[in-house]
Amino acid sequence: MDNVDLNLLLALDVLLAEGSVTGAARRLGLSSSAMSRTLTRLRAATGDPLLVRAGRGLVPTPHAAELRGRVHELTRDVRAVLRPQNTQLDVAALELTFTIRASEAFLEFLPAPS
Repeated sequence: MDNVDLNLLLALDVLLAEGSVTGAARRLGLSSSAMSRTLTRLRAATGDPLLVRAGRGLVPTPHAAELRGRVHELTRDVRAVLRPQNTQLDVAALELTFTIRASEAFLEFLPAPS
């Protein structure tokens, strides 16, 4: 697989966390059919069914269970890289230095230090 769609990584993380195509679709703001197609793509990419029917729900395969922690860490790292840097200024921590440029004529009007 030459081209990797990193959106699949996020989808896999949410699918494994939710254990449900419908729940994952809701969290990602997708339709259930779009999430089902994404699961099909994930299955093709990994060569593993990832989530299989068990009763009325889905359970992860042993391979998917093994990947769960790693996938979650990867998505957390990707989010951290792509998150805007905190640029809030802490005014209380600033150290200010002022330089006043003035002619000698102006300085004559200032009182001399005592």
